[in-house]
Amino acid sequence: MELHHLVRNAQMGDREAFQEICTCFTGLVKKYAHQAHLRTITEEAEAQGWLAVVQAVKSYDETCGVHFAGYVNSKVKFAIWNLFKKERRIWQEEQLEGGQEGEEVDSFAYLPDNTDVAGEVEDRWLSHELRSAIEALPDKQRQVILKTVIGQETLTNVAAALGVTTQAVYNLRQRGFARLKILCAGMYSSERG
Repeated sequence: MELHHLVRNAQMGDREAFQEICTCFTGLVKKYAHQAHLRTITEEAEAQGWLAVVQAVKSYDETCGVHFAGYVNSKVKFAIWNLFKKERRIWQEEQLEGGQEGEEVDSFAYLPDNTDVAGEVEDRWLSHELRSAIEALPDKQRQVILKTVIGQETLTNVAAALGVTTQAVYNLRQRGFARLKILCAGMYSSERG
């Protein structure tokens, strides 16, 4: 059975489908959880990875156009990365508290480190890629998408501003979406290989 069918069945409560999904992603979870820098927290990292798989199955929406395998990969990778950052922060605080007298203290260690840097970098990159794809659209399609999707104007208002029918605006938007889907194919690292 194909992966997207398994996901759909697992979301509807099919335990066998969920078990098969877990079997498919065992190697992925172990790959990320058994990295050298996670040696002291391997079991916790593996548990965090499986939790990310469960959350991915539960929250996956196939209408977004993202492949499930890439979605799971991203969820597992960043869940384990965030666990590592949390553990590293705890370790650094322990080092600072247990430091010797006269040792120089790193002031930056006291700054909060609760941001998801990897997630922010990925969001910025995807945002840049999407802007580039929108800029590559023909002028009217770009205008319609920017006004109706980002500006949240109604089709009727945009039609009046452009001097065309509402149906024409709708058609421009749909063609723009279709072109964006083609232009954005392969944006996720999991799709690029």
